[in-house]
Amino acid sequence: MRSVIISCLIGLLMGALPSVAQSTSKGTITWLVWELSPEFIRSGPKAGQGFADQFLTRFKQQLPEYEHRVVWTSIRRFHREALRPGRCTPHIWGHFYPDQFAYTKPYFLTPPHVAIFQKRYEKQFGPPSTILSLVDLLAKEKLVLMTPKQFKNQHRYPVLHPYLKPYLSSDQVKQMPHSANEVDLRLIERGRADFSLGYPTTIQAQMLDRGISNNFVAYGLKEHQAYKEIHVGCFGDRQGRDVVAKLNAQQTPEMLNHFLELYEKWNNGHPLFRQAFTEKILAPKE
Repeated sequence: MRSVIISCLIGLLMGALPSVAQSTSKGTITWLVWELSPEFIRSGPKAGQGFADQFLTRFKQQLPEYEHRVVWTSIRRFHREALRPGRCTPHIWGHFYPDQFAYTKPYFLTPPHVAIFQKRYEKQFGPPSTILSLVDLLAKEKLVLMTPKQFKNQHRYPVLHPYLKPYLSSDQVKQMPHSANEVDLRLIERGRADFSLGYPTTIQAQMLDRGISNNFVAYGLKEHQAYKEIHVGCFGDRQGRDVVAKLNAQQTPEMLNHFLELYEKWNNGHPLFRQAFTEKILAPKE
């Protein structure tokens, strides 16, 4: 009889083990990232060394209680994945799905977009310090712009969208047939369009990770002088809100300054970005 009782007790304990293991297992954060040099670099000699790649490494270290999974996405796949439990993205503007996402306090900035041309356009527009008008480039110069594919109402260039909207169905705006998040400047070299939009870091980054020639010039745009705030964004379920709260609690001046240093390796320490970062991110909030 005693052996029967012991066997039953062992059976009950063994049956309980899976539930105990399950209750103590870690939750999982699936981080959605995309190829966009020099934020995230997927391949080549600089793979994993993008500045946002390194931001993500820091965030994962701050959240040891979770398992971490990284998924590379196109624009289309990002929007398909983003509204699922456990999804976060480490480097995103705050206007995406505002009613369904939870966002951290802003921790970084993106600089104003620039127009990128081959250097032969310097004869037409002057030195890189010249500020151009996107409206004039499209309406007066009749130039052709290549952009990433727009997904529904989620605009790749939200500040510039009102100026682009009249041309989105015309031959002057070529949306790439695939869902990459940036324009490969080799397409501009091949004459697929006259110019594209990017960041002040785009040319240098693509020279390093794609081997494009040093044959491009970037011009600031009159219609876009805004520095946009960057957050960690998570699907707004309980886990997502908890992740956001934990990251907010660990946001320190030391971390923010470290992130600035990582970025400045790619923009050659541009003083206007540092000034904007100091005013909008580091300055004490009232």
